Amino acid sequence: MHTLNLTAIRLPGRRLTLRYIACPVFGLLLCLVLGGVLPVPLFAASSPGTLDPAVSPRSVTTLAHRLETGDFPLQGVRIDWALVRSFYAARGFQPAWHENGELLPDASESLGLIASASRDGLYPEEYHLNEIQAGLDMSVTLPQDSLDIMLTDGLLKYIRHRQNGRLNTQSADPQWLIRSAPVDAVAVLQTALESASVDRTLAALSPGDRGYQRLKNLLQAYRSLASVGGWPTVPPGLKLEEGVHDHRVQPLRQRLLLSGDIDTLDVTDTFDFDEQLELAVRRFQARHGLEIDGIVGRHTLAALNVPVEERIQQILLNMERWRWLPKELGSRYLLVNMAGFDLQVIENEATVMDMRVIIGRPYRSTPAFAAEMTHLVFNPYWNVPHKLALLDLLPAQQQDPQYLTRKGFRVFSGWSKGATEIDPDSIDWSQYDASNFGFRLRQEPGVANSLGRIKFMMPNPYAVYLHDTPAQHLFKRAVRTFSSGCIRVEQPVRLATTLLQGGRRWADKDVKQIIESRENRAVFLPRKIPVYMLYLTAWVDDAGRVHFRDDVYGRDLLVRKAWNAVTG
Repeated sequence: MHTLNLTAIRLPGRRLTLRYIACPVFGLLLCLVLGGVLPVPLFAASSPGTLDPAVSPRSVTTLAHRLETGDFPLQGVRIDWALVRSFYAARGFQPAWHENGELLPDASESLGLIASASRDGLYPEEYHLNEIQAGLDMSVTLPQDSLDIMLTDGLLKYIRHRQNGRLNTQSADPQWLIRSAPVDAVAVLQTALESASVDRTLAALSPGDRGYQRLKNLLQAYRSLASVGGWPTVPPGLKLEEGVHDHRVQPLRQRLLLSGDIDTLDVTDTFDFDEQLELAVRRFQARHGLEIDGIVGRHTLAALNVPVEERIQQILLNMERWRWLPKELGSRYLLVNMAGFDLQVIENEATVMDMRVIIGRPYRSTPAFAAEMTHLVFNPYWNVPHKLALLDLLPAQQQDPQYLTRKGFRVFSGWSKGATEIDPDSIDWSQYDASNFGFRLRQEPGVANSLGRIKFMMPNPYAVYLHDTPAQHLFKRAVRTFSSGCIRVEQPVRLATTLLQGGRRWADKDVKQIIESRENRAVFLPRKIPVYMLYLTAWVDDAGRVHFRDDVYGRDLLVRKAWNAVTG
């Protein structure tokens, strides 16, 4: 780690000289340290203390009685009485956090853990931290049993949030169809109390995947940046590109410096848009899924001027999505990030393959779900789903009577095994619509087949799979929402070769040989491979680069609405 003094950067209302420390976690991202005074979130646990001696156990409602009646002395404190009763019943209705008027060490550890919940993008106040601290410093008078119940209830909720997320996935995003196992919060809390360290046991509940941990670190860095005013706004105007002399170049350079997109830290106040700045713009565009041309046009300017507070909110939502996933994803799996138009093959937490994908159109959006890939189909037939045949192919055939023949489709009388083949020229297509269209359309294997030459099968109730495509030119587009719901992969041969490794050693030439045989053939994988179809609009890659993407399906909007509606 090294420190470099830079040119003073103007922040709103002040002029400060910033010290930048290169942070190995994020590579290009720089961690801000403001001359040692940049506020870094500090979370101090309440120290063990004595509960209000004026509140005698003989003069208050007993713990068992309060649990039975559900009577609580503080207005507005909501307790999950059923869960709390279950916890205390298992311990004979004995207090968990105090003894003889003294807070136990476990209570101090637990309060510290709750106080640091914001590091995981959660809210300490939702776990009664303010009310508990008010009782401990005697700014309000609370019986011992009430404090005990509040800490128990807060921890039970904290455990659920850390393990399964703060939101209900079905209500927050109906298209997120991945279901993780529900946590038994009572059992977890009891186990934590019996362990050597309550906080270490409960801290292990967060997703262990590197994707979550990187976002957690990024959250702290961006919050620190927000605390000193964030990055400057680049004023609107004509597009900025290499060779331009414009006063807006200065805030542009400062903006890219703060997000780590400029290689060198030799920054001057020049108004000239030079080659160094163009490279920085290209890096920024790549990290935000924009067209990479080095020019600050309308879309790039809009992305540059998204406030850091907005990016923090985006980070929070995507950390929540990681909590919705199973705790263990497996040692080898495929991760398709629809919002990033990207597929990764992960082995032992390392990305061994990365390629572009095409996802469903917004009105035929691909759901988020998990499945297991079982086999590949080479030179596949495409039995067109009835809905797609009706919506896409029937209108095309009605417009062009040779469309189906030219595209290699065969027409069958129905979907039964004994369905007969019909000459498409013998059908008066103008007479058919949704009320009477019962044909099965099948496209033959070949270079024009919409599935390409390889289909990657992962049985699921949504009829979604991965496949090749003859429309390779579409992978050059920045936004790739062109399919009817399935995922088109950029490098199918390379992907097939990688997935088939196991029983025998495969090479690309082996896969190509099967394709060139033109034989419709299924080849099963040596072992099933988990596939996670996710929707992530913020992440940090293996090189430490921070990425943000637009909300192409509008799912961030839904999750944010649910996030802001939760009040505890």
